Amino acid sequence: MKLSNEQIAFYNENGYLKIDNYFSPAEVGMLYNELPHTCEENSPRVILEDNGSVRSVFAPHFVSEIYHRLSRLDRLVIPARQIVGNKIYLHQYKVNSKKGLKGEWWEWHQDFPYWHIDDGIRNPDLVSVMLYLQDTDSSNGALMLIPKTHKLGIVKFAVKDSPQKTKDYLSSLSSDIKFTVDHKLLKELSLANGIVTASGKKGSVLFFHGNIFHASNTNLTPFDRDAVLLTYNSIDNPPTNSLNPRPEFLAGRNFEPIEQLETSILYAEHQHE
Repeated sequence: MKLSNEQIAFYNENGYLKIDNYFSPAEVGMLYNELPHTCEENSPRVILEDNGSVRSVFAPHFVSEIYHRLSRLDRLVIPARQIVGNKIYLHQYKVNSKKGLKGEWWEWHQDFPYWHIDDGIRNPDLVSVMLYLQDTDSSNGALMLIPKTHKLGIVKFAVKDSPQKTKDYLSSLSSDIKFTVDHKLLKELSLANGIVTASGKKGSVLFFHGNIFHASNTNLTPFDRDAVLLTYNSIDNPPTNSLNPRPEFLAGRNFEPIEQLETSILYAEHQHE
């Protein structure tokens, strides 16, 4: 359950850590089969691509007991505590879907600027965990990372060629996201550190830092590629934007530390606290 000293050292140096076979086929199957039940029709939690396919489903734990249990699973919470160095709460939770032949790209960006600028989170004391629900590689839009860029803090943003279609929180959720990495800096760091494609079999997990440069390509295969992403934040690092907060499905407001851990998602008798 706990990460080794070597794993933590690798994460601290490179800004990410991938672990294969972290979830069983039965667990992955249960999460995949539950996906349709997390998509409420006309819900603001469901973000669509321009082509009408589902891009993201936020806060699946609002409507699914299985996904609620996943967010409190000891296999995720204990390593997240180790990485963050403190007790944690769930800041953001979503399923990103790249539909076969339709799923669009995510431009090169850092996640922390959105949490810092939009939510008012002061420090990058967060960790995201991505769980692969299908085998994932470069053909279907695996995450690409530039190691060690998490050490740079928030970097210069790229200048957009055209104005954003919308200035509200939705502008951070489409393929035309608002805070992307400056292209010159991106090239320099790619040459210096290389680009890692985080390929993995279904059931693999990827822990990654909020400031690491990352992107993903389109899904060129006829098969869907789904990934669950949970972002945990230190309880001492809550959002401070109280005047214009983003909706709760984007920025969690339960800052109580996750204490009661689950050991399995393979049953659903547990009741919400």
